Amino acid sequence: MYIKKSLGFSLVELMISLALGTLVIAMISGLYVSGVVNNIHGLKYSRLKSDLQTLMYIMETDIRRAGFRGDTDSYALGTLSGPNNFMWEESISHTIGSGAAATTVTLDAGIAAKILTFNTVANSCILFKYDIDKSGGTPDTNEHFGYRLNGSVIEMSTNSSSSPASCDDGDWVSITDSNSMTISKLKFYDAPPEGIAPITSDYSRMRFITIELEGAVSIGDGTATESIKSAVQIRNLELFR
Repeated sequence: MYIKKSLGFSLVELMISLALGTLVIAMISGLYVSGVVNNIHGLKYSRLKSDLQTLMYIMETDIRRAGFRGDTDSYALGTLSGPNNFMWEESISHTIGSGAAATTVTLDAGIAAKILTFNTVANSCILFKYDIDKSGGTPDTNEHFGYRLNGSVIEMSTNSSSSPASCDDGDWVSITDSNSMTISKLKFYDAPPEGIAPITSDYSRMRFITIELEGAVSIGDGTATESIKSAVQIRNLELFR
C-alpha cells in the first residue's frame, strides 16, 4: 500500500495565515469600537436634546401661571377690589387716541412677569408669582418663582419675597448639571417680536414671553450644541387702572 506523506504548512505559510487572521480581527475590533463610540456620541446628543426640551416644558408650564390669584371670582362679583398682589404694581404712560386728539395718561399696571438682568447678562432672569393654595391675599415666600442663568447652569427660585423684584435675592437651586451639559444661553423676551402686546380698550393686556434656550455637550474632541425657542402665553390678563 502506498501512503502519501502530509507535510503540513511551512513556517512562512503559517506566519502569513496568522498575520491575515490578526488583520481581520483588528478590523472587526476597530469597527466594533467605532460603532460603540458613535452610539455613545449619539446617546449624548439625544440626551442633550431631551434635557433641553424637558427644561423648556417646565419653564413654559410654570410661566403660564404667572399672576394667578385663587380668589379672582371675588373680583368678578365685585366683593373684592384693589391690586392683585400676585403681580407687581407699576405706573406706566399710555397714549389714548391719535394725532391731535391723542392724550397721555398714567395708569397703574399689574405686571405678571418681570424680565431682568442677572450677572450683567440682560434678559437672563424672569420672576413671577402665582397662588399655589388658591388662598388669595398676599403671596407667601414659596409663591415667588423665577428662572435665571447663573454661569453655565439654570437655577430656579424656591423662596423669595423681594420687593422690588430682584434676581439676587431669595433661595435658588440648580436644575441642570454642568457635568452632563452646559447651558450657553437662556433669554426671555416680550413677544410678539415687535414688543409687548398693546393695551386693549378694556384696559387689559395679554402677555406673551419668548424663551430662547441653548445647551452644549462635549462629544469626542468637539462640542455639540442644540438650541430651541418657544413663545408662552401668560393666561392671566395684566389689568390697568
